[in-house]
Formats: sequence, structure tokens, C-alpha cells
Amino acid sequence: MRETVWGGCTRRALQVGSAAEMDRGSWVRGCLNGVANAPEQLPTGPVTKRTTDAEMLERFRAWAHTKGEAQQVDHVRILAIVQLTEQDYDVELGTDYSAGSGKPGSESLAQSFVKWWDGDHGRDGTARNVLVLGADGKRLTAQRI
Repeated sequence: MRETVWGGCTRRALQVGSAAEMDRGSWVRGCLNGVANAPEQLPTGPVTKRTTDAEMLERFRAWAHTKGEAQQVDHVRILAIVQLTEQDYDVELGTDYSAGSGKPGSESLAQSFVKWWDGDHGRDGTARNVLVLGADGKRLTAQRI
């Protein structure tokens, strides 16, 4: 049940698109409150916390180089953990892809990340999605982990 509700809330926040892009965590919290029939609790500030994880990026790069998938990973400039709730998070890969021409590369990169992840790579909680962002910070693609 927890997986269905919490995973559904994170997917819903991701699907909302630009309306939730800056603070997906508040959308997830609102969804969880709605499912629990809890009173509406409007946040007083941003809920989503983003932290960079250079170590995870290096592990992903090392794997990609051994699997012959370095071409996509070389476009990644930053890996950020986007904390949505205490236990759920998304992974964002900031790249040098441009919005117009980066779609095929971003989709391939997301697939490579999911293939590498194949479980949990050393963080507490549950990773829900990988988002690939272009050089302008806008989402190019997203994929469930």
C-alpha cells in the first residue's frame, strides 16, 4: 500500500509538469495529505531539498565507462538528489544538452542510469525517478527508476 500511495504521489507530482517543477516535494506532501484525509497544511517555504552528490555521479561514470556507455554520461555536469519526503527522492542529472537537440541523448542517458541503478545504490530511502535536465535547467526527459 505504501508503495502504491507514495509512488503514485511522486509520479503525480512529476506529471504535473512546470506547475510543480520548482517544488515537487510540496505536491507530494499535498497528495499524501489528501490520501490520508489529513487537514491541508500549506508549506511556509520550499519543501523540496536538492543536494549534489558527486560521489554517486563518479560511481555512475565509472560504471558507464566499463559498460561502453560513457558517451552519454560525459554530458552530465551535476547529479542532484531531490528529497520529496523523508524517504522518497528523485535523482536529477544536469547536462550540457540543449533543449532542441538533447531529447534522444537525454532518453538514452536516463535509460543508462536506470540500468545502472537496478536497486538502491547506497542512499537511505527510495529513489522514484531520474530526471535529465538540459543546460538551461529545464526537464528534457524523466523515467521511473
